[in-house]
Amino acid sequence: MQRQPLPKQVDARRFATSGVDVTGFLSVKSLPRFVEGLASDDGDVDVELHFYRDEQGFYRIDGRACAQVSLLCQRCLQGMPGQVDADFELALVWNDDQAKALPRSLDPVVVGEEMLELAEVVQDELIVSTPYVSYHALSDCPAADAVKGDQEVDSDETPQRE
Repeated sequence: MQRQPLPKQVDARRFATSGVDVTGFLSVKSLPRFVEGLASDDGDVDVELHFYRDEQGFYRIDGRACAQVSLLCQRCLQGMPGQVDADFELALVWNDDQAKALPRSLDPVVVGEEMLELAEVVQDELIVSTPYVSYHALSDCPAADAVKGDQEVDSDETPQRE
């Protein structure tokens, strides 16, 4: 089966009423706020979304986004391969009052009457799921010698009192 690009916009209320599943991919380059926290804008994001109405009548989107990206190592400030996985459960609401009435287990997406921008939803979830700090394995990091050297100096140079 051929991979398809993720649609740009959907009628979320109609999709949820019909129980539609959407799968596709996005280019990491198309997610500028997500790219700000990465070492490069290379890669794709695979997305699976399930629109439905739950037992309580909420319009829902349950989804998963997986991105193979280049994260920034905090030791050497070089790019390193990494994966960002975002699993999310969202409720579609039309105003802030409805958002406040949701159970804590659901995050709101305020859509009003306009079409839902899927890339924005996926981008927000990826940003929240990106590791705050990333490191190469010490054996793979270009800055490992400096880190090991600092640790050795610190442990050998304990101040001695006379």
